[in-house]
Amino acid sequence: MIQQLLFALVLTIVTVAIHAIGTVFVVIPATGILSRGGNSAPRPVWTLTRLVSLLLVLHLVEMAIWAGAFTAAGVLPDFETSLYFSLKSYTTVGYGDVLPPERWRLVGPIEAAVGVLMLGWSTSIIVAAVGRIYNSGTRE
Repeated sequence: MIQQLLFALVLTIVTVAIHAIGTVFVVIPATGILSRGGNSAPRPVWTLTRLVSLLLVLHLVEMAIWAGAFTAAGVLPDFETSLYFSLKSYTTVGYGDVLPPERWRLVGPIEAAVGVLMLGWSTSIIVAAVGRIYNSGTRE
């Protein structure tokens, strides 16, 4: 059990770091939602489309890292199976058709908890962006 918890803790730290770096240095600058001044305010639909798309890519990278770790640790037989399990766990879909061995069964629920937190973080960014666009008076 301790091995699972440490494994998941390390992956959680990596996930949070990637999400923080990705949102602060890639996603937000690429969308221009923090730009101030000038007459070239971003178009709301294009801005939100870029924002959501980049956040989704960021989540996919995070899930792929969990999957790679599952494969490297021998939790699941191959990367494709690991990625499928990771996508189900992170998004809390959890079909139950692919399961890790019993000695690794805690990693799925822990990844689900991390996924909920990261998806919530992304949702807050989207809400802030919508509020910023709405308050700027920018309309298409």
